[in-house]
Amino acid sequence: MKSLMRFHRWIGRGLAAMLLVGALTGAGMQWLRPLPTSTSAVAAIPSIEVQAGALDQGLATLRASRPELQWNLVQLGQPTLHVQLDDARGRRWQARLAAADGRLLGLDAEEALLSTWLERLHLWQWLGPAGSWLTGLVASLAFCSVAVGLRLWWRLRRTRPPQLRRRWHRRTGIVVVLPLALLFGTAAMLSWPGAVRALIVGLGGQAPLAPPVAPAKSDLPRVSAGQALLAAARALPAASPQRLYRQAPGLLRLRLRGEEWHPYGLSQVYVAEQGGAVLAVRDERQLPLSERYLNVVFSLHSGAVPPWGGPATALLMRMAWTALALALVAMLLTGLPWRKRKQPV
Repeated sequence: MKSLMRFHRWIGRGLAAMLLVGALTGAGMQWLRPLPTSTSAVAAIPSIEVQAGALDQGLATLRASRPELQWNLVQLGQPTLHVQLDDARGRRWQARLAAADGRLLGLDAEEALLSTWLERLHLWQWLGPAGSWLTGLVASLAFCSVAVGLRLWWRLRRTRPPQLRRRWHRRTGIVVVLPLALLFGTAAMLSWPGAVRALIVGLGGQAPLAPPVAPAKSDLPRVSAGQALLAAARALPAASPQRLYRQAPGLLRLRLRGEEWHPYGLSQVYVAEQGGAVLAVRDERQLPLSERYLNVVFSLHSGAVPPWGGPATALLMRMAWTALALALVAMLLTGLPWRKRKQPV
């Protein structure tokens, strides 16, 4: 019993600062994401053909004024297209284009955006690859601390703590114990995807599919981003295009969402930049479990809503996840020793 109490206490104290940062930045990231488009507003979003033309027009405008910028990610499906670009020095920029006509609405350095700083703090990105490892370690230890806390609550449920803060610590903890376990468990799985996939394969599952290799054909003309988008969207017409990536030199990847829970979808279409040929089509219904597990894990951790959920459902989910983050802050603050305990004479 004493060893469990000591473990729970020192894990909470040792990880308090990192968990506080994770809780507050996660809550902030929830409210900076755009709400899902309502049914009545879906008709106002331009068709994929119009978005493809607007994307090419906007990228042409950017090339005329900033030729050193090269796009690597385009977020689709909204009245405004968000384009992520890199310059020759490795500095990242974010451009906003009107989805109807490609007008340049704004161009900002990514470090000037609040969402970028929140994401870097939440994922410890300034540590490089070690940031993901550290996030998984903190989430795993926090998950173990939650499990130990539940065991301690069961053993001490009939006793009354002498301090008010400890009483609130217990009351809050038993209410949010399961959501916190879910939050920390999914965070560990997202931070260590290689370990999760190796476990699935070790239990008999299929290994993740490798991306195709772009053919080295210099005689074929290079297609634009809009042309590649149209070619990839035609391969899965029932799904909604969400994101267009520059996967590798000469290889583009379109991510689409069908009926899956994941906000960006799991279906993927690969297109060769030279010639615009479709190299591979990965329908989410045919993906192995080592890739489909993200449909549930990422959606639960980020508080995403299914495709049938509208803005009201997303708003309720964000309020619930924000309340959970504030409850975690309250748990950490009430669990810290604010006064030195007097030793009996």
